[in-house]
Amino acid sequence: MTDTLTSYRLIAKDLTASLQRKAAEPSVARETAYYEANIGRVKSVDDLLGDQRLYAYAMKAYGLEEMTYAKAFMRKVLEEGAASSASFANRLADDRYTAFAKAFSFGQGVSATGADPASFGMPARAASLSAPKRLADAYDFSGRAETSFLVESRLDTTTTQSVTIRLNAQTLAGRVANLSKVTPSEIAAAVAAQIAASDLKGKVQAGLASDGSLFFETTALTDFGADGAYGGTGRDADMLVSAGGAKRSLTIRNAPLSAADRVAADVGFGTDLGPDALAQTVSQAYLRQSLESEAGDADTGVRLALYFARKAPTLTSAYDILGDAALSQVANTVIGLPATSGAATSEALAKRADLIAKKIDLASLRDPAKLDAFVRRFAAIWDAQNNTASAPVLALFTDAGGIDAETLQSLQTTRIGA
Repeated sequence: MTDTLTSYRLIAKDLTASLQRKAAEPSVARETAYYEANIGRVKSVDDLLGDQRLYAYAMKAYGLEEMTYAKAFMRKVLEEGAASSASFANRLADDRYTAFAKAFSFGQGVSATGADPASFGMPARAASLSAPKRLADAYDFSGRAETSFLVESRLDTTTTQSVTIRLNAQTLAGRVANLSKVTPSEIAAAVAAQIAASDLKGKVQAGLASDGSLFFETTALTDFGADGAYGGTGRDADMLVSAGGAKRSLTIRNAPLSAADRVAADVGFGTDLGPDALAQTVSQAYLRQSLESEAGDADTGVRLALYFARKAPTLTSAYDILGDAALSQVANTVIGLPATSGAATSEALAKRADLIAKKIDLASLRDPAKLDAFVRRFAAIWDAQNNTASAPVLALFTDAGGIDAETLQSLQTTRIGA
């Protein structure tokens, strides 16, 4: 029997190759091909839940395969979405549901909120959104193709304004050199022009991001009203709109096409904004989940190690670990803590979080080398506790046991990862 440390290192030393081998397996390749070929036709919660193969694939991609049977539960997750902090997904302790709800939003759109200044004298952060993919080299709008989406911005606690963006042969006529070959810069300019002709003029800007995708951002505006002078009421009233802050928001939602004979054109935002735009991302997640699951069938420790290695760079506090049973098991193993009870008090959880924060330097886990050292440390301890037949305690301190000098040194550090 191969020990946990050796198995983990065989997979992790060339993760790309490991994932490629997994992708080439007939059963995985078959399900991935079906997903990518059919997810673009899914436009509603009913569509997804009604296709068991697509639904099961998506659930596994987000590590939720054990909940595949609970369709009524998942329907609630999907229908309420993740845009509101009060939504069902956001009220669940497990952030996998929030991630799932965001990916399969089905026209609920995407949102961003600005942030208040981090400290006195610092500017507030504007709300911004980039499309999930770069624009193609050219688009054909000479026929029935149309892109349609709503741009909405909350200016303050009581005022929200919006504009419906439509790109088609009529709205682009005279604005582009060739309707059959509309360029990314022409699309961005047309979107910006429609915003400038709406109530959002001066309050939202649009353009091309550095990666070639459509980009939107809230901006500041001082408007002196119809009279153009300071002060006044009614049409002459002044308006001051901040570019950022927690009260500023930016939302982009799908909008119906202008006519039944129109054909949706996807520019990152629009009628096709939905899971099909995320198909490749979901496929990659599915491959990683499949790899981890298969490794776990042979050795739970390997699955825990791979999972921790994937999640660790996103951790911001010890509570992120406490909220995830698998991450908690890894942390508890490394620092020698017993498993916590589900009935733990808030005071007990706070003490445990404080201990984890003192023992594990989460910021250092963004460094691939330090993360690898941490995970190897976990694998070595897991072997000592669970795989004594293949990795006796004595072997932990010899090269024959699979631990090199670097790992031995990491085992002796006071604050793990520091």
